[in-house]
Amino acid sequence: MPDERRQFAILYRGFLLRIIDPELLSARGDARNLLGQLGALLAAFSFVLAIVLIPRYTASVLPRERLLRAALGHEEFLIATSIATAGLFAVLAWNSMLLDRRDRFVLGMLPIHTRTIFAAKLAAMGTALAVGVIAVNTFTGLTFPFAASVPDSGPLGAVRSLAAYWITMFAAGLFMFCALLALQGLAAQLLPYRLFLRVSGFLQLGAFFAVLGIYFLTPAPTKQNLLAWLPSFWFLGLFQELNGPLDPIFGRLAIRAAVSLLVAGALGFGLYALAYYRHVRQALEQPDIAPGDRSQPLGRLGRFLVMKGISRPLERAIFLFVSRTIARSRQHRLLLAVYGGLGLAIALAYAKSSFRTGWDKPNVQFLAATAVLLFFSVVGLRAIFALPLALAANWIFRITAVHSPNAYFTAIRKCLLALGAGPPLVCSAILLFAIWPVRPVFEHLAILTAAAFLLVDLFLYRFRKLPFACSYLPGGGNLKLKFGAYGIGLVFLADLATHIEFWALHRFTRFATLLALLVAAAVWAYRRRAAVAGSPYTPLQFMDLPPADIFALDFRRDSEWIGGEQYLDISTPLS
Repeated sequence: MPDERRQFAILYRGFLLRIIDPELLSARGDARNLLGQLGALLAAFSFVLAIVLIPRYTASVLPRERLLRAALGHEEFLIATSIATAGLFAVLAWNSMLLDRRDRFVLGMLPIHTRTIFAAKLAAMGTALAVGVIAVNTFTGLTFPFAASVPDSGPLGAVRSLAAYWITMFAAGLFMFCALLALQGLAAQLLPYRLFLRVSGFLQLGAFFAVLGIYFLTPAPTKQNLLAWLPSFWFLGLFQELNGPLDPIFGRLAIRAAVSLLVAGALGFGLYALAYYRHVRQALEQPDIAPGDRSQPLGRLGRFLVMKGISRPLERAIFLFVSRTIARSRQHRLLLAVYGGLGLAIALAYAKSSFRTGWDKPNVQFLAATAVLLFFSVVGLRAIFALPLALAANWIFRITAVHSPNAYFTAIRKCLLALGAGPPLVCSAILLFAIWPVRPVFEHLAILTAAAFLLVDLFLYRFRKLPFACSYLPGGGNLKLKFGAYGIGLVFLADLATHIEFWALHRFTRFATLLALLVAAAVWAYRRRAAVAGSPYTPLQFMDLPPADIFALDFRRDSEWIGGEQYLDISTPLS
């Protein structure tokens, strides 16, 4: 067996490649490629920020003192970006921070000290955190400090500003990571193992929404009492003290940043170490999450609503399968939360700007916020439909496929409408009815409902899979190139569409015309999707195959249709 130093190196490399939950990847997924794509996205974001921010300082004619004070807002934004990056990394690596049962069974059979495993895990997390902070500050960290250096300080001042910038960014990222590490360690210490497994997923989702919410909704520091509650301003004070203070208030903020970093670091490391050794033992001694008790009142109420609301057994079965899979699978919940969190953050940013224009009357910002929530909810649910869960168990769908494929496609469409479009529509209705007059709310909900049907039918066009029951091949699109274009396009379209809707809400004839156009588009999308779904040459798909380099003349199809099938919902054989 290799010595302890060699064991550490092997474990460190393995843990580093699995820092993102490996169950989020398919069998053919490459963790190194995923981490490279994430790093490229962060570096691209830093490049855009550098292009936007630096010319404002190099071409400015303001006096140096005033320019440095004007730069405080940008400095706080860059620090908040590093904090958010560290927080999102901690959320994505949440399930990989502690050893799971499989890791413990494998490593427990080997002559490896627990301290070696613990040190390798901690070193892998620290390396990934440092890479994330460096990536998101790649270009801004090499340009912005020189623009923010103290006047008349010469080359030494520029070097001091550069060092202050990077020390501050690493300290801010480490603070956020240690805070979330302490949260997970505290939960693991206080809760029994099986209860911790249940609560951990909700803590993960809550941390994700909290990180994004704070990042997008941080208010401008118009009042000094806000500075004491926002970590990004604490570390802004630390940067100013290291770079050269502009105001005495930054000294108090720097002290708060240093104290909070020490406390978070001590709690995070201490609670994580205790939870690690306790979790390792309990992962072997206790079973995983037990089945939920279906006799609870909420469970009975949910089953009653499903039984009364969905009459066809096939549609009821698929709806229950989809909803329970989302409720029980932490990977699918996390990916759905990523889409929902992005949508909620953008919606809150829109809503935040509406408080300056009057939130208690129809405004473009609230219209855009509800539209963005609807879009991300539908897109997120449709995205996780394609990701498998226990793929080897999809044989049960194959041998029980006694209904025509169109019956399954219809049930999937109803699931996407109920679970993807339903919640944002209900939440929007409750909020808008509470603050707006009745008529514009009804009109906006009618437009949102038509848009929901349009989105669902567009996203299900040529969708031939059962949710969570088909293999998944990553890399269908170039994420590095398309992500930014899609994001910019979405914001542009949402802004343009809501301005058109706001203009239409002022007159009933305009509203009726806009609604008629949306309904016509929804009917067209429905008919196009139904034509493909109802074709006998559109079978259910259970295996996602990569495109072939050479195409052979092969008339076989996935789940091959031979023309002699007889389904329960079709009385005569297909011909």
